[in-house]
Amino acid sequence: MIRINTIGLIGMGDMGLSVGTALLRSGIEVLTNLDGRSIKTIQNVKSSNIVSVTQTDLIKKSDIILSIIPPSASIEVANKLSKLSQLNSKPITYVECNAISPDTTLCIEKSFIETAVKNSKYIDGSIIGTAPKNTYKPNLYISGKYAKEIEFLESKAFQIINLGNELEAASSIKMCYASLTKGTNALWVSLLLLSKKLNIYDELIEELNYSQKDSITKMKNQIPRLPSKSGRWIAEMREIACTYKSQNLHSGSFDNSAYIYNLLSLIENNNIKDLSNIIAELNINTE
Repeated sequence: MIRINTIGLIGMGDMGLSVGTALLRSGIEVLTNLDGRSIKTIQNVKSSNIVSVTQTDLIKKSDIILSIIPPSASIEVANKLSKLSQLNSKPITYVECNAISPDTTLCIEKSFIETAVKNSKYIDGSIIGTAPKNTYKPNLYISGKYAKEIEFLESKAFQIINLGNELEAASSIKMCYASLTKGTNALWVSLLLLSKKLNIYDELIEELNYSQKDSITKMKNQIPRLPSKSGRWIAEMREIACTYKSQNLHSGSFDNSAYIYNLLSLIENNNIKDLSNIIAELNINTE
């Protein structure tokens, strides 16, 4: 196995920063690029000992590059890095870790290999779980003919699950898994908002407290957390919808999920803790 000393990490959100910190603890140098990032993100990176470099140096100095960014930016970022690979005559191993559809990852891979310098490699990946912390590590599903080359990441920042040579397998499992998790959250919001508009919200909550105690408890705990996260999930729901369409299945519930997450993203106060207040806010915004 090729020795990996330096990893370039694109994306310094909560997941990316936590992954970078975990990799540092394992003895791997971590580089990133902070062009266009917020002051808060820049400060977080500086305090973590992750090194910020130019995009060109990120290409030149990294043994592999992990992309952990919103799915809406996946195509643009991969295209930019593949062009930099060509300009700098530096082959890169690019791991696409974002919540994108199988068709999207195949499209990115095709363009990437055509554009990047010869001997560059593309690996499909998807992260399932929360950010690594202490002894906990999320699963990183990987796939494609070069996937074995990053199995060394096992126990460093992730638990690695190699799904084999079919390139899009990692993205496929992410779309199915997120259909359950984020799709369920959106369904909960949808039905509560519908009940509000039909003027039977209180009666529904009473019934749920009686016959669906586990579900209503989860709604009360999880829905208030959604507004701060929902903006980056809109594109993910659209990717899931496209995945269903590609297999001749109806995408309607996930088109609706994208709509619901868009509504949630418009709530300016991210500190609303009461479920009924969030639904009331959504009701006002959709009148």
